[in-house]
Order: sequence, then structure tokens, then C-alpha cells
Amino acid sequence: MDTGRRGDRTTRLLLFAAVLLLASGVVAGGVTAWSWWGRVRAVHAAQERLAAEWASPARRSDAAVAAAAGAAGRRPPAPMALAGEPRGDGGPVAVLHVPTLRLKLFVVEGSDDAHLMLGPGHIPGTAAFGETGNAGIAGHRYPGVFWDLGELEVSAPVVVETRDTWLVYRVVEARVVRPEQSEVLAPPAPGAGPLLTLVTCEPKLSTSRRLIRQATLVRRDPVDGPRPAELQYPT
Repeated sequence: MDTGRRGDRTTRLLLFAAVLLLASGVVAGGVTAWSWWGRVRAVHAAQERLAAEWASPARRSDAAVAAAAGAAGRRPPAPMALAGEPRGDGGPVAVLHVPTLRLKLFVVEGSDDAHLMLGPGHIPGTAAFGETGNAGIAGHRYPGVFWDLGELEVSAPVVVETRDTWLVYRVVEARVVRPEQSEVLAPPAPGAGPLLTLVTCEPKLSTSRRLIRQATLVRRDPVDGPRPAELQYPT
């Protein structure tokens, strides 16, 4: 009888320990999920703020001054910081349109985590949008940001809106690379047109690899003219 009681007691203890471990896992998972969704909400809120800044007259006036300086040969040098180094004031520098994914995202200058919590970031050290070279944009794999980037197919349009130009690109390459494979941000071959490279994590909820979509510039349209036909979102 004593042996049976000891066995029952051991079984109850093991069951209690199993329930406790399961409950701890559920709590930890819930905390992690809540933290993740908090970051997603923070990015969405930042995008709303950036949308308001992009539309503000003050920002448009600053852009006009910068454009005039460039036309006069006094254009500020392009940022040549290492990828990930904070740059800029956190304001929007361009708008990224991905019509087939129904995305309109305001891009900031910088690709460290602080900047990517505002939205996609232009990777310092890569080319300026539309200029000779390879312009990189990094973004978190969050819903409403680059969550569905894997669905962006070759030949799909991508449009970058600057203060004075619509830059229309077509996706030419889709690949997955290791985090250290920075050659995806290398300049194109001599004589090739400007490139745009979109970078996010792969798979979802992991940072083990990088999902890449690379596009080549096919056309430039003035912002004060008609909107590019490529901006027609699918119904």
C-alpha cells in the first residue's frame, strides 16, 4: 500500500510539473506575441505620421530648396555610411509603391532597427533612388510592411516616388540569401541601368536568411505629370 501511495504521489507531482511547464510556455509565448504585435502597431503609427509629414507644405518647401541647390551644382554629397548606421532625421525621403501587393510605404533614411521601426529604410552607402548604382531598401517582415514580399513576382512593377520624379522599376530577380551575402547590394554591371533592391528577413518570424527582390529602372516620369499607369492597384 505504501508503494502505491508513493507512486500516486509521484504521478501527481509529475502531472503538476507538466501543467506548470505548459502554462509557463503559454505565458512566455503570449508575452512574445504581444511584444511583436506592439512593434507592428508602432510601425503602422509611424507610417501615419510620415504620411502627414510627406504631405506637409514645409517638407515640400525643403525639397524644393534641395532641388534648387542640386540644379545649381551645390547638391549635398550622398550618404556613404555603413549599412545600418543611423542617418537622417527620421523624416520621409521617398514613397515606395508595390501595386501588386497593394503597398504604399513611406521610406526613411537609415536601416538600423530604430529607423526600420518607422518603416522601410534606404540603406546608407547604396545609391540614391534613380541614380546610377543599386539603391537598397530594407524593411521588417511585418504585416503591412514586407510581410508578403515573397509574393512579389518577377516582371511586377515597383514605383518609387520622390519629390519630383516617379521612378518606375520592374522586378528582374527573386532570391533568398544568407545575411552576410552583401553582394546583392553591389552596383550593377557597367552600362546597366539603375537597380532597386528590396531586402527583408526570411522566413517569416526569423532572421536566418534574407529575402531579396531586385528591380531595374525602366522609366522616369515627372511627379507633376500623370500618375504612372503601373500605380493601378489590382481590384
